[in-house]
Amino acid sequence: ATSKPSCAEMGEPGDMKIKYIGFCGADDSVDPRLLASISQRYEWVEWGILFRNDKEGQPRFASSSWVADLNKVNKNRKIKLAAHLCAQYVGDLLDGNTTFLKSLAEQGFTRFQLNATKANNFDTSSLGVETAQLLRQTAAAHPDLEFIVQRNVETQPLWEHLLSAPVPNISFLFDESKGLGTVSASYPPPPPEGIQFGYTGGLKPSNIEAQIQKMAVAGKGREIWLDMESSLRTKLEDGTDIFDVYKAMACIRSVISLGYKPESSY
Repeated sequence: ATSKPSCAEMGEPGDMKIKYIGFCGADDSVDPRLLASISQRYEWVEWGILFRNDKEGQPRFASSSWVADLNKVNKNRKIKLAAHLCAQYVGDLLDGNTTFLKSLAEQGFTRFQLNATKANNFDTSSLGVETAQLLRQTAAAHPDLEFIVQRNVETQPLWEHLLSAPVPNISFLFDESKGLGTVSASYPPPPPEGIQFGYTGGLKPSNIEAQIQKMAVAGKGREIWLDMESSLRTKLEDGTDIFDVYKAMACIRSVISLGYKPESSY
């Protein structure tokens, strides 16, 4: 059998670089020690934890006790963590309230995604110049943290104002699926140089290689991260909805197979 060519062998699209691959929705169904084991071998893996006050402890939304256990497991801070803020938590942050932000930062979270969409129980009518300015102020006060804004039609009143005066630690996630797992037929071009960005939209083990090649064409040699959530779920025979690390590993293997990341060795 002939081996599959790497992206580097396929020409220009291979110039794109992948900084992180993000797996969102880790919850009480997976032991944080499994996440730590994967992170030890693949330091470019990031685990996204969803925070939504009205769904804590439900599938996809970790309980506070699970997050506390994760903090203990991650005492050496080797696990890359992103907090995906929904509902009240994203509302508070956009109002300039950083109490929860600081609490999570103390627990090892370094990136904070603002899921300011209707699907995440957020009233987008509040987005505008004022929220953009408050977010700029929060980002400036926490230069060691990164703030990720979902870039889609719903969040345009926020991100269009942020684009007018970019801040180094505010980045954009192109997400027209709005977290609903809709597969992207294509990806938009990058934002201006100096603004970090990522792509998402229906990524899963069965399509990640084809989708990454589309990202490579759109990304124009820039460094990106990619993120996924819905496809990482598995329902057991008893109906239990779990975060499936085997599916995460399949995606890791695909990124390595395409030549974007090397296999690690101990």
